Amino acid sequence: MIDRRTLIQGAGAAVVASALDSPAARAEGDDPLSYASVADLVALFKAGKVSPVDVLKAQIERIEALNPKVNCITDTHFDQALKEAQDSEDRYRRGDARPLEGITVAIKDEFARPGWRVTQGSLVFKDSPPTTENAAVIDSLEAAGAVMPFQTTVPEFYLFLGASTRAWGTTRNPWNLAFSPGGSSAGSGAALAAGFATLAMGSDMGGSIRIPASQNGLYGFRPPFGRVAGGEVPYSTSGPMARRFDDLVHLQNAIVGPSDKVMAAIRPRLDYPMQYPDLSGWRIAVDWGAAVAAVIPSVKAAMQTGIETLRGAGCVVDEVDCGFSKEQKFVFMRGLFATSIGTLLDIAKANRDRLSPYMAEVLDLVGPVGPRQAEEAETLLQQLHRQVQERVFGKGYRILLMPTMATPLVRADMFKSEADKVDVWTGTGFGFALTWPWNLLNRYPVVDVPLGVVEDRMPSGMQAISQTFTDLDAFQFAGAWSRLQPPLFADGRFPTFA
Repeated sequence: MIDRRTLIQGAGAAVVASALDSPAARAEGDDPLSYASVADLVALFKAGKVSPVDVLKAQIERIEALNPKVNCITDTHFDQALKEAQDSEDRYRRGDARPLEGITVAIKDEFARPGWRVTQGSLVFKDSPPTTENAAVIDSLEAAGAVMPFQTTVPEFYLFLGASTRAWGTTRNPWNLAFSPGGSSAGSGAALAAGFATLAMGSDMGGSIRIPASQNGLYGFRPPFGRVAGGEVPYSTSGPMARRFDDLVHLQNAIVGPSDKVMAAIRPRLDYPMQYPDLSGWRIAVDWGAAVAAVIPSVKAAMQTGIETLRGAGCVVDEVDCGFSKEQKFVFMRGLFATSIGTLLDIAKANRDRLSPYMAEVLDLVGPVGPRQAEEAETLLQQLHRQVQERVFGKGYRILLMPTMATPLVRADMFKSEADKVDVWTGTGFGFALTWPWNLLNRYPVVDVPLGVVEDRMPSGMQAISQTFTDLDAFQFAGAWSRLQPPLFADGRFPTFA
């Protein structure tokens, strides 16, 4: 419909041109459409300068060229997606486009759609029969006009901080292929960083949106439980991932709200504005999570630079200690497995010879699970909630900041070690995550925001937590942050695939 350089003459010229002219773009042959924002693409679609089919074909071309390096995709659905993109093109021509009309969304290998298989990253389920019904969020994406061209890799049973499995091999980070893209929404994060899709769906039961957001330089939102119709297990929720804050808002508005398939989904739906006031006068707390994991100097320095920027923008920023500790993680994990998630333990034990090597070790760490462990987790939840209220929000702070990962330098391949095993605590990244308290404390909204590239070409991020169910406070912070910080995926700041 239009050649790649001609499109910069139309709407979205600044963003498209910066992607086209960056050193990374020239080195890897980036198509400017692949990194364009939702707003710029919609403007181009409406003006008839670019078609949704053009975008999809550009991203398919990019996938074919670069996914062998990244390995972030399980199954592709390109024929189905091309039909969806053509329908979107027709809708723009008729003037009845929907909110995400023609926008590509990478789908985590968790969300069912008729004819697709959900493998959970495991040989146990790799040959599962096709699913027959949409997941609730897929209903929402279809209603919004999204195009869904592929499913993305996950760690086995969604339980790790990367995706290195016998079922699908190792998923690598486009910023530095030696390192992990995070998990469990590993492939979703990597696909966004690689420019394979415009948006991506994730889910989070221990940091699974926030960790890959941090590892790939993205924005990610872990909504409070029930805000998005993801399921009935309180520790887990579904949410959006994006390269830009504005794109995150577009996707969250598409998936938020009740569903007749999920009882826990909150009514009425919450609308998320695109524009927010600045943060002048806000009181912000910072918890470094020192008793959970020691943050490496480069990550701490990046956060401190951001803190000084916030102070310069009129915020008061103080350090606090919420009382989180490393030992509490096991209480959380056992509480999680005391829910219906615990059926994975039975499946794993029955198929131990088919598991990835480190999987059995981690399951052994969990230990016994039952009503007592559920009660212990509930007791800890009450304790930590009171501490957070007393030390943070009860003292007038609007936002609590925490690092996401103590270090982004978690290697991608968990198999290359002595006897095909890894140190469970550090090799899988378990010991570096500071995310899990906010799955236990699951009514607090958390937006993960990028800190930039910190070390060895790897990005890092931090969590912005607001008071229970005050999603718009978290979004106001993230919106301001996006204006205060130099953005990634612009001005030469792109992954190198090296």
